[in-house]
Amino acid sequence: MSKPNQINIIAPNIKNGGGKELLEYLLLYLDEAHKDINVVVYIDSSLTNIKPTTSRLVVKLSNTIDKIKLFFKKVDNGIYFGNLPPAVKSSNSMVYFHNPYLLMSAKSLYRKSILLFVKYSLQKLYINYFIQNVDFVGCQNKQIKEDFIGKYNYAKVILLPFYRSCSQKNISRKKVYDFCYVSLAHPHKNHKLLFEALEILGKKGLSISLAVTIEDSKKDLISQLNQINDLYKVKIINLGVIPKKEVCELYQETKCLIFPSTEETFGLGLVEAVDMGLDVIAADLAYTHEIIHTSFLFNPNSSLSCAREIERYLNTKFPPKNSKIVENNIEVLINKFNRDKNV
Repeated sequence: MSKPNQINIIAPNIKNGGGKELLEYLLLYLDEAHKDINVVVYIDSSLTNIKPTTSRLVVKLSNTIDKIKLFFKKVDNGIYFGNLPPAVKSSNSMVYFHNPYLLMSAKSLYRKSILLFVKYSLQKLYINYFIQNVDFVGCQNKQIKEDFIGKYNYAKVILLPFYRSCSQKNISRKKVYDFCYVSLAHPHKNHKLLFEALEILGKKGLSISLAVTIEDSKKDLISQLNQINDLYKVKIINLGVIPKKEVCELYQETKCLIFPSTEETFGLGLVEAVDMGLDVIAADLAYTHEIIHTSFLFNPNSSLSCAREIERYLNTKFPPKNSKIVENNIEVLINKFNRDKNV
């Protein structure tokens, strides 16, 4: 049997953040590098920037019932991009997994919020019951692979990290910010601790600028940063949620990325920053060590540790350059999924 000439991408649960970035890049790559493959993508109706092309059909779903029905429909040659498998067996299919909450213990979820506990406990039960309906699972780092195998007793997990780098690396821009942190403000992204670290440095009289990309709805964090801005020479500038083009421009205008996240299935910002030539201060966790080398690491559970590493960086006249370990495997992913199935 020859390769299928159509790939179905089931992604109605993707709305923002890293999942949205990966989905957009996957679709763009298929458009540009695999014009012979027809793509049908199922998305939430809020993703207005994903449009049909000559080789792409876009199916927009606006209500929960339609989304649930999709998972009970047999869809062969399918990439289930929102972490959840189909409820029926589908041939030549995979789940692309990128949600750390679905690997957390019930206790950890409950500590974060009752809403997260209920939501992800139900999704974990669903995955346990239906994961055998796909041929394999793709994920982004070794720790996620090991945790997924252990939690769901499913061994067919393959490392397939991919990412879109910025293309404006060689464009020269004036450095406006000392630091940036590009991330939505999910609890595990650890903005609160980062702001506490900056407050520690503010009390010492340091003048520091940090650009962040926090949603307007995160009133507590915005109140926290406004209070710091009012009291100290530290200036935290919230740019709100910005598109990829503006993210790349922000990197060009920044000296150093700070990445305090406590949970990551990859750590896209780390790779983007290294590719753009930024210095990096990062959480001393397994996901960081798997994708980049940096000399500036801190305990992501300690605001004092974070503050000390920021200050050490500021006092280092010539910070050593970082390097990237991980490679972009998007072509490997497509070939693995869209493989020749001769028998």
